[in-house]
Amino acid sequence: MRVLSLDASTKSGWALFVDGKLTDSGALTPVKIEDFNVNKDPQLSPHYPYNIFDGARQVSVLVHELLMKCSPVDVVVVENTNKGKNRHTQRFLEFMHFCILGMLRSVKQPMVYMDTSEWRQIMGLAATKEDKKSNAKLSKAKRVALAAGVKLDKKTLGIKGKINVKHRAVRMVNEQYGKKLKMKDNDEADAILMGEAYCRRQK
Repeated sequence: MRVLSLDASTKSGWALFVDGKLTDSGALTPVKIEDFNVNKDPQLSPHYPYNIFDGARQVSVLVHELLMKCSPVDVVVVENTNKGKNRHTQRFLEFMHFCILGMLRSVKQPMVYMDTSEWRQIMGLAATKEDKKSNAKLSKAKRVALAAGVKLDKKTLGIKGKINVKHRAVRMVNEQYGKKLKMKDNDEADAILMGEAYCRRQK
């Protein structure tokens, strides 16, 4: 069973699982919808709103190239979109999913959607006690600094930024798979954990 998981975005993370084991992962070349038309193709528009459609289509081309590289693939698992605050970004994500879905259907590639909440629950990405303590300490320090009218000095207090679910995903991947991903690689981390969650669900 060959499973290709995809966290589709302007920098899509992906992971390939063979018989439930991770064999490869990475991220596609980032697509900047405001300046992706580097070849000045007259068929492509660098201007809003057409750049959204053409940028989304470009992502589907990259996904197709990835699919051919990982072929054969029994199923492509795509993370469902989540409602965002930025309408412009949300529109681009939905257009991108439309283009990817059309491409997958054109090559008769089986695919399924998986909700973010589902794969996170399967993988147990809830905050640990240490995470909660660290976040609580940060919140308290912010309140104290605000009341005193001073800038929060995280380094002196030995406090880092708030630990969110993206941090926990990267940490889990590094610990379980021996990776050395950084926060900028969180799309790849999400794709790996989603693929793992899908394989576990199938079992």
